[in-house]
Amino acid sequence: MPKARLSPGSNNRPARTTRRSHSGASRMGDALFLTIDLDVRSRRSLAPLISAWPEAYQPLSGKRRPDSRWLILNAFVAETAEAAAKSLLGHVSRLRGDALLSWKQAYRRTFDIGVRAGGPGRVFEEVQLTAVTLRRIAAVGGQIQVTVYPAEPASSGDERKR
Repeated sequence: MPKARLSPGSNNRPARTTRRSHSGASRMGDALFLTIDLDVRSRRSLAPLISAWPEAYQPLSGKRRPDSRWLILNAFVAETAEAAAKSLLGHVSRLRGDALLSWKQAYRRTFDIGVRAGGPGRVFEEVQLTAVTLRRIAAVGGQIQVTVYPAEPASSGDERKR
């Protein structure tokens, strides 16, 4: 893979470049922020959290039944990572009683940032969280994870202009 060229005077940040394919090969779509999922896992039942967050879902256990010790809360429609993180932090800040205890007892509280990878040639810098938001995530005992999903070929009518 070719090295990214550096912008002059940019503190070693790669220059934003767009490489156009002149062959008939299918072009890969641009990278895209998808959402943030809040992944919570515990050695105990998360039933109080499930009651507090009815929109959360529980992945299936090995017995093909919802796993009572694992839930995922999705930020749903959020244009930016910052907005998605703030939405999820709002859910956490409203927890009370047994739901708050369930949150605190969880061994995993991961804010999982989902990104679809893009094709070659363009730097993707749209996923940004402010220092304030990062401190809030740390204050509630959360951690950050970034999941990059494979790029998808761009369809002819699906080109997005930015």
